[in-house]
Amino acid sequence: MKEKPIDPVKPVGMDIILYYPCPFCKNKVPIIAPVQPSLGYCDRCHREFPLVPADEKSINFLKLIFDDGRAIIDSTFI
Repeated sequence: MKEKPIDPVKPVGMDIILYYPCPFCKNKVPIIAPVQPSLGYCDRCHREFPLVPADEKSINFLKLIFDDGRAIIDSTFI
């Protein structure tokens, strides 16, 4: 029995990824924008380092204007 192809799915949410340079080896570490002080972990040198948090209001604003990712999909594809 042949299965029906799966239709492409639309996003239902989004996060903002920021790149933090590891202070030890300079590797660009992708981290979902932290809104509180926290620690990052470098997958190259395996060391932790403190992160400057992102502004929560700015993150929420970006999510709002992009409608949690729905506003940035290619409308001609659907």
